[in-house]
Amino acid sequence: MESSEPLPGLFSAPQPETGRRETRRTVRCALCGRPLTGADSRRTGLGPACDAKLHPAGPDIRTRRHEVDQDTLPGT
Repeated sequence: MESSEPLPGLFSAPQPETGRRETRRTVRCALCGRPLTGADSRRTGLGPACDAKLHPAGPDIRTRRHEVDQDTLPGT
């Protein structure tokens, strides 16, 4: 009944497992709950679609140009 070691396996060094891939912890979007895969999305906690809903892009001033009716300048 007695073994040569007092508690076998307790003090042994961990053996590296070959062929096993480390799995990342699943991070889900804080808004919709979908799993996040991109590094930036995982860092912020929001998917790209939900991030766009919360932080919409500013208006592009180049698209706001329009023609304005003006009076003719005197002397022209």
